[in-house]
Amino acid sequence: MDDRHKTPRIYASGAQKRKLKVDRYNQREEVISQIPKLTNYFISSRQSANVSKNETNNENVEILTSNENETICENVVVEQSNPKVENNESIEKEKNDDSESRKLNIENTNTIGNEPIVELEISKTFIGFENDVGIWPQNSTNEMITYWIKQGSKHLQNCDKIVLETKSVQQDRVDRSAHKTRKCSIHFFKRITKNKEVINRNWLCFSPTTGKLYCYICKLLGIKSGKLSSDGFCDWKHAAEKLSQHETSKHHLEAILSLNHRERKIGCLDLQLQKQIAELSSYWRKVLKRVVSTIKFIAERGLAFRGDNEIIGSPRNGNYLGILELVAEFDPFLSAHIRDHANKKSGHTNYLSSTICEELIDLMAKEVLGEIITRIKKSKYYSVSVDSTPDEAHIDQMTIVVRYMEEITPVERFLTFVPNCGHTGIEMANTLITFLDYHKIGLNDCRGQSYNNAANMSGKYQGMQALIKNKNEFAEFVPCCGHSLNLVGKTAANSCVAAIRFFDFIQNLYVFFTATPTRYALLTKKLASIDKNKRVYVLKNLNETRWSCRADATKAVVFGYDFIKEALEEISNDLEQKDIVKIESKKLNESMCTLEVAFYAIFWNDILERFDLTSHLLQDPKIVLQTAVNALNSLLSFVQEIRNKYEEYEEKAKQMSGIKDYAPIRYRKKN
Repeated sequence: MDDRHKTPRIYASGAQKRKLKVDRYNQREEVISQIPKLTNYFISSRQSANVSKNETNNENVEILTSNENETICENVVVEQSNPKVENNESIEKEKNDDSESRKLNIENTNTIGNEPIVELEISKTFIGFENDVGIWPQNSTNEMITYWIKQGSKHLQNCDKIVLETKSVQQDRVDRSAHKTRKCSIHFFKRITKNKEVINRNWLCFSPTTGKLYCYICKLLGIKSGKLSSDGFCDWKHAAEKLSQHETSKHHLEAILSLNHRERKIGCLDLQLQKQIAELSSYWRKVLKRVVSTIKFIAERGLAFRGDNEIIGSPRNGNYLGILELVAEFDPFLSAHIRDHANKKSGHTNYLSSTICEELIDLMAKEVLGEIITRIKKSKYYSVSVDSTPDEAHIDQMTIVVRYMEEITPVERFLTFVPNCGHTGIEMANTLITFLDYHKIGLNDCRGQSYNNAANMSGKYQGMQALIKNKNEFAEFVPCCGHSLNLVGKTAANSCVAAIRFFDFIQNLYVFFTATPTRYALLTKKLASIDKNKRVYVLKNLNETRWSCRADATKAVVFGYDFIKEALEEISNDLEQKDIVKIESKKLNESMCTLEVAFYAIFWNDILERFDLTSHLLQDPKIVLQTAVNALNSLLSFVQEIRNKYEEYEEKAKQMSGIKDYAPIRYRKKN
């Protein structure tokens, strides 16, 4: 427990407190006495004749001010009054004598003890820092030289045509026609070389106050090389000749070298910082260049970016980091970067994380989308194609695809995914209109719509196409030809029980041979023996939406009919196989050895082959509507002709299978 309450508090006496107060005051006065006084930095108004002008200039004080539009540094020259003031009359006399001076004047002087109190009147401009060379002092201070080296001569040239006309010194001349005057010309600020190259005279400056020309470099460095560096040049008749002589003179060239030396000396630290910044920028640009190339490679191929972790060296870090590691094996720069920056804790910049990867993907996507939209606007007219389907996360995604013309070639571009937009026609139409309005793509320029045959899209009254057409009567609706063809083929295959049994048999063949690698190897070995110079067709898994696999499957049965039977017979006669495998193989072989299977294989192979070719043609992004219509009409005519070729297909089936009769059909007797 604290015992402070047991110890009485001790208070200092009054004498002790007064002594401490005096000590603190003395310490403060001692510190103040060591600080330089403000008056030490100002110039005295009454200087002795022995003090040179250069010493006076070195005691000037710089005060930097900034205007709203440009930064102008100006120097304040303050004159301190002589502390030995005899009377107020002498002060008033000094004020009258120096009233026209640009320096600061003393209005009143009083004394408290030995210290003078000076009231100062600050002039509007600071000598040596004005944007007028003509009113610069004869001798430039180091501060003034340093300031104007950093600023340059841009604000000093005053080469505006109006300024030259109104402020220039006029020189009389007598022509034959009339009495005229010469003035400073804007052409003096440029010179033309022998090879007709125009070069700006950045060293030449015009003074609106004196109306004369000055050499900025010689005037600043105090090099006496003529009127251009002293009182100013105004001999306009011989200006071109004199200016050319001056810029090639020895004094002027030495002044340029001296100025360049000072620039390097002043900008040494800035150059080092700029060099360091440039090196860092170049380094990270090289890193980002490799990262962007990797992202493009993965995105073009539709591969996954991320893996189970983000550890460099882990085999489960995904394609993004894996490809960077692969490139680093042959790229010393990237290898060194990964070695120095990879696998660091959070907060260490390396531009290899998933965060920067996603940001770059987003930036690249915006750039690509912006370029596509620019091309759409340039083409003006376009058509849209919209569809929706759930992704792996079971989120419904609506895709927006646009077709337009680039010169004479139709182009199809994917624009975006829109999640959870709804399934009704009005919801999907509003989503499309909102997207087009956001990117300033005019709906009135839409000339076509193409969707699938779902009622919410193709409906005549409440479908998406009807709602879009109500807003733009020129947006003609054309059903998706590929989707329509797929529906026709799917419906045709499911309309006949025999066709359903045939495709079920094809699927059972695929499942049987792909159940084990041994069976599949046996099948491919048999099929490869047909002709080594031709393509080998193998059995395919049937898909409800992709009819190309059905065409490949039936083609494999037609071209490898005998070899598939041999493989089934070999498996059914293999004593090492299980009984259930041999029984299944035997049943499939019995089905193969029927005229019906051979007939349907040849029949559906011809139909699906033509379907597949037409489907690929319709999926061409450069196809035009007339070509699509002609392709569908050709397919329709082909199917209609097949209906009259029954005997032809039957004869082909008998030749392929070697069977002359169909399998008997048993009918159940009705009671």
